[in-house]
Amino acid sequence: MKITLKKVLLYSLAMVLLGTSVALIQSTNLGMSSWDALHRNFYEGIPLEYKYLTPISAIIFMGLAHLIAWKKPTILMFFPVIISFVIGTVIDIELLFLPEVFELGVFWNGLYLLLATTLVGIALNLIVYSKLPLPALDQFCMAIAKRLKLTFGQGKYIGEFLALISTVIVGLIFGSQEYYFYLGFTTIFYVLFLGFVIDLFKNPLFRILNGIAKIEVYADDLLETDINRQNWCKNARAIITKKDKILLLYNKEHDYYELPGGSLKKFEPLEMCLKRQVLKETGYTIKVNEESVIVREYFQDATYESHYFFAGLKNLKIKENKLKQFDLEIKWINKFDAITLLDSHDTSHEFGIQIMQREFLGLINSL
Repeated sequence: MKITLKKVLLYSLAMVLLGTSVALIQSTNLGMSSWDALHRNFYEGIPLEYKYLTPISAIIFMGLAHLIAWKKPTILMFFPVIISFVIGTVIDIELLFLPEVFELGVFWNGLYLLLATTLVGIALNLIVYSKLPLPALDQFCMAIAKRLKLTFGQGKYIGEFLALISTVIVGLIFGSQEYYFYLGFTTIFYVLFLGFVIDLFKNPLFRILNGIAKIEVYADDLLETDINRQNWCKNARAIITKKDKILLLYNKEHDYYELPGGSLKKFEPLEMCLKRQVLKETGYTIKVNEESVIVREYFQDATYESHYFFAGLKNLKIKENKLKQFDLEIKWINKFDAITLLDSHDTSHEFGIQIMQREFLGLINSL
């Protein structure tokens, strides 16, 4: 892994944003996150000072993350301990200057909570982009996500829920029921929405930072100076998997295969376009996950930019089947067979080979 100045600066910014998010939460009357509540129960029950509790917790959760990922322990296991001190320093400094909103009503308290949640979503994605160590608790959630083949946000859902359950159990052991286990509105809000916010920011942020792989294909004899920048067409394509199979659409009239998806409408976000097109072409509703690769095809008359996303089915049964209208047929094909099919299927359609080669590049560089 190459560590660049850009990644170090973004990583440092992420540490500040995480510290700021905690400082914002502590300046409200809405309680704390489930992980912080869990630490508070240990702090009150043992008791053990935070300067000892935080590093011990970091080492334990990094150990669990390595165990879940089945990785050998390395010196980087202890790096999150340093991170915890950095974030803690940011919190201490900002609490000296950050206005408290305890008594300012629901609006200001809610605004602080929304801002804190946004900062966490941005910060954690900046760290993932930099490929430097996450804080211990988030490394634990990431390990869960990778083991279960989920997005980081979905892993965070599981982690926050586990922390909530653990907080109640530890609270019962130490008798903190009268303090509601130190849980609050923030706890429930984070459990329900923090994972969503993390996934929401992932694709746009990586797109801005050029963190998504790009593949460029030039038509014969076309030079970079000949690129048509006036007629630039964007579209979104879905890689939908079920067990070891991938959903391909077979165009029966023109005899070629493609991934579901289509062109964007004016000002339409890529993710919204993909949901609309997949429903239109297949009848399935989907959850759009991570963007995997961008394929750009340069021709004399136009440039086509295809964004490939992993997506999951929300409904297992087709709700609105328009396949007959488009003369399409759904094919669930083994991953490797799908790659071979896109690369070798013979079609007489004028653009069929070009379409399948584009899908082949998008698929093989995503899996």
